[in-house]
Amino acid sequence: MKKRLRIALDARRLNGLKRGVGQYVFQLACHLPQIAHEAEFLLLVDRPLGHSDVPAGCREVVVGRPFTTRSQSVSGVLPKIRSFFWMNTLVPRALVREGADLLHATNFAVPARIGCPCVVTIHDLIYARAPGAFEPLYENYLRLAVPAAVRSSRHVIAVSGATKEDLVELTGLRPGQVTVIPHGVGDEYRVRTGEELQCAKQRLGLPDRFILHVGAVERRKRIDALLDATAPLLKAGLIDSVVLAGEEGHGANEVRRAAVELGVKSQVRYLGYVPQELLPALYGLAQVLSLVSTYEGFGMPVLESMACGTPVITSNVSSLPEVAGDAAITVSPGDVQGLRRALARLLIDASLRDDLRRRGLARAREFSWESTAAGHLAVYRRVLETAGN
Repeated sequence: MKKRLRIALDARRLNGLKRGVGQYVFQLACHLPQIAHEAEFLLLVDRPLGHSDVPAGCREVVVGRPFTTRSQSVSGVLPKIRSFFWMNTLVPRALVREGADLLHATNFAVPARIGCPCVVTIHDLIYARAPGAFEPLYENYLRLAVPAAVRSSRHVIAVSGATKEDLVELTGLRPGQVTVIPHGVGDEYRVRTGEELQCAKQRLGLPDRFILHVGAVERRKRIDALLDATAPLLKAGLIDSVVLAGEEGHGANEVRRAAVELGVKSQVRYLGYVPQELLPALYGLAQVLSLVSTYEGFGMPVLESMACGTPVITSNVSSLPEVAGDAAITVSPGDVQGLRRALARLLIDASLRDDLRRRGLARAREFSWESTAAGHLAVYRRVLETAGN
């Protein structure tokens, strides 16, 4: 009887609060077994997962000691050293012990030496395109680790065409060595009923009219520019509040200082991490989502917001126009006047909001996690066929 393929995934991000990479890994773990009946998927983790976090068709493999689940940009040196040891010493041993046929390194970290083919996902090149976004030590580590990871891998997955272009330009990869597989958006991101919206509004303590930002509160997101743009709108009573949903990262103190200097401190709400079950309603309650970052590898909040029927203003750089298509207003990062005009237009013009809502719902339907999983499986099979020749 032919042995089932064993495909291992770096699944550490399934532990703790599931941010972008955690959601990506979780969706792959849920959808890949449904279409790859010839394979068993090994979820490599550094601490036990809760039972609900191990989808059918996957097997949890606990390797070594715990790694941190805090933000990489502010977590300090020791967790990064532990992560390097975990990936380069413990993971290769586990792959041999488990008889793995392929490793999918889901977040740029790849063992320097490995006994089976490896596929790596590169989500972004923030360290190169938005210098200063992370602690200097972590940025320097990424400058070494990302090029080394793509050299050690049989194939590279990029989450957007913009990220692929960055990889080709900055690491010397040939275009044929990189496959673009966009993220999907789940069925839970949909237009919610009035009752669902009201329940979330009460639970989160939200005002009636607010501009929403979803994502880490950190320097590259240019939330300082968002506050600058919205300050006159807040003071004029056109909007009640700016709501920031995301944990505080590198540069969050600058955002808080900007709110004080602009005189809008009391009208800025910091929700911190919002559980996944509340996010769709949070999007649905907002008058507009603003994600005008300096750089994004993909920009999941843009897609999620559109799926929930909320108009979007986003950046005209990196992957964001690629994700938004013609369903959002785009402005340059840091263009305070341009962002202010766009926000005012959307808040005043109901027909424009309705038009963007229709466009956004249609755009979001073009992305699915089923398609994302199928793209990954095609890459795995191609790599395994090549390795077998």
